[in-house]
Amino acid sequence: MLQVGENGAGRTVPGGGRILSLMILALAFALTGCSEEALGELGGRSSDWIGEVATTATTTTTTLPTLTRPAGTADWINREFSPPAPDAEPSAVLAEVFARSGPASRYLQASPAEIVAVTPEVEFPGIVPTEVSFVTSQVVIESRELTLADDPTVAFGLWSVEPYSRSRSVGQLAVLNVSRDPDGVELAAGDDVEAVCTAVVTGERLCAFEDLSAFPVWRLEDGGGVVHVWFREPFRYELDGFPAVDEELVHEVIASVMPLGELTFDE
Repeated sequence: MLQVGENGAGRTVPGGGRILSLMILALAFALTGCSEEALGELGGRSSDWIGEVATTATTTTTTLPTLTRPAGTADWINREFSPPAPDAEPSAVLAEVFARSGPASRYLQASPAEIVAVTPEVEFPGIVPTEVSFVTSQVVIESRELTLADDPTVAFGLWSVEPYSRSRSVGQLAVLNVSRDPDGVELAAGDDVEAVCTAVVTGERLCAFEDLSAFPVWRLEDGGGVVHVWFREPFRYELDGFPAVDEELVHEVIASVMPLGELTFDE
């Protein structure tokens, strides 16, 4: 290696070439130390320092409101009456119902079990609109005699509030009357739907035929509202009410009818 002296004359320093080689080699090692991994870690630390907001994907599930409830989950207030014995005669059951009723009405409060004992064929919807919280049930007699009436034979009231605590116009949502009508059953089984309209329409009512998947229904309408009529041997059923309920939902309720004796109740 050439070194300049104080007098400006140059001289060769022994071992200078080896020292230069070592310096170049050290520089190469230093550059190699800045690997991609090291630089990547540096970038990660920089990102952490910036404090980027972490995001999480979320899924929203929409639950549709329930529009109906099992009829047995409503409060059937007459279930407080003791059920009759399994082998009790219908006349004896009716006499017991009559004995505890008031002196004025033909409509006698009766439990579902008592109604089944005197009219085993009677049916009731398996589902009702969710607004129905209470159900009343009655048998109807002829002029305070121990004979069931034909029109209606059984009556059910469907209430949004405790029965008779508010006026019917406020608290009662609908009435289901069940009438013994073998002639109507036979007529409905035929093909003449207009003949049924003629038989059931009174006054200035409009009558239309609706063929539900379960059975045919006749829709009667006037200024007082809509009544749905159908026939299941040996009875005619008339559902009057539910003005605020969508009619398709009313059809679902009607199509769910089942023997009252098979209805299960919440305890």
